[in-house]
Amino acid sequence: MERSAMAEKTGKILRTSKSSSKKKNTKSQTQPIPRDITFEILLRLPAKSIVRYRAVSKLWSYITTTPSFIKNRAALSPPCVLLIFRKHEKLLVFSSPLHQNTYSYEGSYQITVPDNNGYIRRFDSVHGLILLEGTKHLVIWNPTVKRFFPLPEPHGTEGEYFVGGFLGYEPIEGKYKVLCIFRGWNTQVLTLGAQESWRVANKGAFVHWPTKDCGRCINGVIYYKAFGLALRHAIISFDLRSEEFKVIEFPMLDYDRYLMVSYEGSLGFVSSINAMVEIWSLKDAESQMWSYRRFLLSPSPSISLRGVTDAGELIYTERSLNGSLCVVHIDPMKNTTRETKFLGANGEVWRPELLGFDLVNDFSVLPNHVESFLS
Repeated sequence: MERSAMAEKTGKILRTSKSSSKKKNTKSQTQPIPRDITFEILLRLPAKSIVRYRAVSKLWSYITTTPSFIKNRAALSPPCVLLIFRKHEKLLVFSSPLHQNTYSYEGSYQITVPDNNGYIRRFDSVHGLILLEGTKHLVIWNPTVKRFFPLPEPHGTEGEYFVGGFLGYEPIEGKYKVLCIFRGWNTQVLTLGAQESWRVANKGAFVHWPTKDCGRCINGVIYYKAFGLALRHAIISFDLRSEEFKVIEFPMLDYDRYLMVSYEGSLGFVSSINAMVEIWSLKDAESQMWSYRRFLLSPSPSISLRGVTDAGELIYTERSLNGSLCVVHIDPMKNTTRETKFLGANGEVWRPELLGFDLVNDFSVLPNHVESFLS
């Protein structure tokens, strides 16, 4: 009887101990992950997962929108080639890794620009963001998070057409700024952030009108082609830190056949006609000193120059669409060629020509796009 009672008592103690142990284990399993570890985990997730998980947790949403996360993620994200077909408010977007040979597209989606922005003239990716310069509004587009951010109207424009708008990134302070030129003389700047407000920027300014070509932001300076009363055609530079305008003369007479690019960290102009590739590179803006290089290549006559990567690769695309699109990378210094093929296997979403897209007028190639989680 005593042994039986003792066994029963011991069994109760053992069961209680096991139950307590289970409770302790459950508690230990449900303890929150330290924030610094969560930061590191989120930092290494694919972009699609980060965007999706923002809606799951307020903490995760907060972490992925902090300046520290955005900066560290940008440093880890390799650049890609972004292909954009546009037709009115519709955008068809494809992306591909920049430094890989591949025979299928990395990602694609179709998106609609909100609020009937009107015809979009040009695209340029600046540190992961793109300014859409339409006939009615200026809108910031973040392709990574697939969101649009309409900007307030510049002072004095009153809903009229924007003559010119350019996005820039100032790397020292880590700030994005938008430059707007209205009617040739009304020049204003907007710093993106919580306190968005346009202000006049007239240091060194003069009457000029930007051309329809894309601008380029290189090391905190916006460059764009323009014409005006005091000049025929020239390059305008706008320093985002000092907010000062300067004029740079073209190094060549036949500038119309050159594509303005960022080349090896400097302003450059590239021309590719037949087997001849010519590259002008700005070495000193103050003295307006340029370097000139010429290469003999043999690109196919069926492809045309679309841009230059930061590594100096020339980006070509086919002149016509035949169910698939091929992006050709040519390194003139190494004399190497590689291709990225976007296979046409997804019906009308993939076949831009069936949707009425024009490869020449409705197609843009952004060769140095990077991820950004700024929102």
